[in-house]
Amino acid sequence: MSRAYYSTTLAPLLYKHGVRWRVFIPGLALVCLAACVTAPPTPDSREVDDFDIDGVKQLKTSDIKEKIVTAESSFLPGWVPLLGKTGWFDPITWQADLRRIQRFYEANGFYQARVLEDVVTETKPRHVKLLVKLREGEPARVNAVDITGLEALTAEMQATVTAELPLETGDIFLEDAWFRMKALLSLRLRELGFAEAQVTGEAIVDADAAAVSLTLTLEPGTRFRFGKLFVATDANAQVPAKLIANQASPDFPEGAWFSESAMSAAQSRVFQMGVFAGVKVNRGIPDRAESTVPVVIDVKEAPFHSLRFGGGLGGDLIRQEVRLIGEYTDRNLGFSRLFFKNSRLDRLTLRAKLGIAFLPNVVDVARGSALSKWGPTGRVYAEYEVPRMFDLRTLSFQGSLDLLRTLDNTYDYFALEAKLGVIWRPRIDFTVFPSLNFDGYLLQTPLELRDTAPAEAIGCPQAPEVCWVTFLDLNIEFDRRDNRLEPTAGYYFGFDAAGGISSALRLRPFFKVTPEARGYLSFGKYKQFTLAGRVKFGVLLAPENDTPIVVRYFSGGAGMRGFQQRRLSPQIAVLTRDDLPTCPDKSKLSGPDACPKDGTTLPIGGAGLLEAAFEIRWAVSENWIIALFNDWGIVAEKPLGQGQDLAQSLYTAVGFGVRYKTPLGPIRVDLAYRMPLGGPQQVTNTEGASFRSAPGCFFGLGSGLPVGDPYVRAPNAAGYAGSPDNLCSAHLSIGEAF
Repeated sequence: MSRAYYSTTLAPLLYKHGVRWRVFIPGLALVCLAACVTAPPTPDSREVDDFDIDGVKQLKTSDIKEKIVTAESSFLPGWVPLLGKTGWFDPITWQADLRRIQRFYEANGFYQARVLEDVVTETKPRHVKLLVKLREGEPARVNAVDITGLEALTAEMQATVTAELPLETGDIFLEDAWFRMKALLSLRLRELGFAEAQVTGEAIVDADAAAVSLTLTLEPGTRFRFGKLFVATDANAQVPAKLIANQASPDFPEGAWFSESAMSAAQSRVFQMGVFAGVKVNRGIPDRAESTVPVVIDVKEAPFHSLRFGGGLGGDLIRQEVRLIGEYTDRNLGFSRLFFKNSRLDRLTLRAKLGIAFLPNVVDVARGSALSKWGPTGRVYAEYEVPRMFDLRTLSFQGSLDLLRTLDNTYDYFALEAKLGVIWRPRIDFTVFPSLNFDGYLLQTPLELRDTAPAEAIGCPQAPEVCWVTFLDLNIEFDRRDNRLEPTAGYYFGFDAAGGISSALRLRPFFKVTPEARGYLSFGKYKQFTLAGRVKFGVLLAPENDTPIVVRYFSGGAGMRGFQQRRLSPQIAVLTRDDLPTCPDKSKLSGPDACPKDGTTLPIGGAGLLEAAFEIRWAVSENWIIALFNDWGIVAEKPLGQGQDLAQSLYTAVGFGVRYKTPLGPIRVDLAYRMPLGGPQQVTNTEGASFRSAPGCFFGLGSGLPVGDPYVRAPNAAGYAGSPDNLCSAHLSIGEAF
């Protein structure tokens, strides 16, 4: 609090005392730089110019250096913020580091490892270089694993407890794996009902023979069943303890054997009630006479009324937006009791977003470029949810009303979207959500598009007229990811099916199906590497393929990072009314000698979708993640398989991304390059339009064209993959990647 206070009052104080900002700021910078200079830890410390370790063959030198205190100085001076580092040599610390090096080798199974020599050489006054010579020897391997105490378990239980242990005969003995092995055996016993199970072990190391014998003793004890359920709540709690116990009871059926996974599931189930700031499910003191274990649910209620404000910005190279956000939530409105006598915890959520969008970007808007535009965007969203519909814990009612104002490259609209649905959640990781939807759109397309494109390209009236879409929707999710925002393990399956009628240019039925699957696998010593994969398929069916643009498929952005947001799509050519820059002297001529008009393309969506992505993520620190990815995508005018040349329509991109974890989700920056696979994107209505095609990377780099006008103009798209869009894309967002 004090830091925030001083930051808001510093400027008035400086002004009052006559301090000029141009004097203060450089002085402040010098103070910050001086503060960054690292002082020697002791008067006798010397700076380390170089630090080498000889004899490292089977481990990594960088891993060894991470485990010790002494380190060499960086190339940049230590006073450079964030990048500079000064390493110091202290004789006492150095001797401890030599022992740490040997201990690190032992932890990794090298009990023959020895530090043969350490050399400290003075390079100049108060500067040294360090050299450590060592011998690794042979790694110690497990030659025997003896597990006792399994006699009280059935053969099936024994197989479950001892399956795929971290250490097996022939493995290199790693201390971390040894500790995990004992913890895993204990966990498996508790999962079988042995709540007080204990596991002890002894590892006998023969360093000369490089062999380790393991002995593990299991003491399962009594096998317990779940007993009574107790709930500890706040004083004057609004949520009755009976309701909490009833919510958790499916995980503790009568007579069920004790297991920690059941307690974890119950904890998630209670937390999903949405009214608790903290939930903890623990076991109580076992009743050995009855062979039961009571369960204690400890909860802390969150504020039942909350108000939040915030802001943000986002976008890519074809759209930027700045916005303010507000949210109000009442978690126990009480309105549902008018319909269900015992209903509680009905939730009302109100969200509002007000923003300003610039298309394609702020620079083009400032220049007044053709088809560039800017304006307000907004959203007012109201959601009402009633849990435990008909007093069934797995059933909830949800209704929402959404009023939107959106600016898009192809069209702008005001929209009113209403939804009524029932959520069925029989498990914490499985959700079925059928709903009835009524959507209305007041579309406004650019004048140039109305004059040059047929109305069928949009599928809704192009002048300000309402386009109605009414449909039934079924959304199914099976989510076994360990973390929704930044998953490292597990899998996800989603399925969405929608069928209804659109009252656009003509009254038409449509049916839309979109399944999706994702998977995650982590590996490495500390599980710092994650392989992530995703595939999504979509088909939109309608008579004569006639659907409104608001229900069609678009890709790009997070869906396929080789294109900007919504730019992977069948497109339509549009004149901009501007003369080509190559013939300004003929701009006043008419007839056949007139200068041809410039043009661009706008996405109009398609009826077939395929997206796939493969990504490898490296957690370089607790908060920073680096990712390499390969994305694939196609959006076709008709459902896939209806006459398309998939080799020409399927695009792929490779790229590099950086993530920074925040409480709201990871901030993601992705840069992608589209590979030369596939042909140009489908562009319709090309008569008379010399639209722009950008063959280079960002701002035309690598295209061989002038930086000020990096476009090829022709009545047909240039021949490279994905044209007319350029080959590179950049994306900034916050939240889950996939």
